[in-house]
Amino acid sequence: MGNRISDTIIRIGYHIRSQDMNRYGSIHGGRLLTLADETGFLAAYRHAGQRCLTVGVHQAHFFRGAATGEQIEIEARVALTGHTSLWVPVRMWLAQGDQAPVMDAVYVFVAIDEHGRPEPVTGIAAHTEEEKALQARILAMRETFLGSRP
Repeated sequence: MGNRISDTIIRIGYHIRSQDMNRYGSIHGGRLLTLADETGFLAAYRHAGQRCLTVGVHQAHFFRGAATGEQIEIEARVALTGHTSLWVPVRMWLAQGDQAPVMDAVYVFVAIDEHGRPEPVTGIAAHTEEEKALQARILAMRETFLGSRP
């Protein structure tokens, strides 16, 4: 069935800078969403091997802020594919101390050709129990979302 979920994992570190801050002295939520989108794209591209565009963000949760000078870790992986879509959960946590969660969300990308038309993607396979549980959770989310569309 194609690549393994574990083959698509992207993990990056990010050092919080003063220009990332909101007026309350914490990293701006929009900056976190951008970092998650960029990391999710890398996982989607790793699997699809072609251009991908963000088409949705589901269940974005912000758990805590992060301050200037702190380091966060960002991890993304393709958990589920459709015909042209890639469902990519992204999570962030503090790299130091208690490694407290900062944010998580599920991004949906669509693979596209050079003309911007959707292109089919290879399926993704879950092998470990953790991957199977993740894939089942994302599949249920996708079914809820697609079932609610007009």
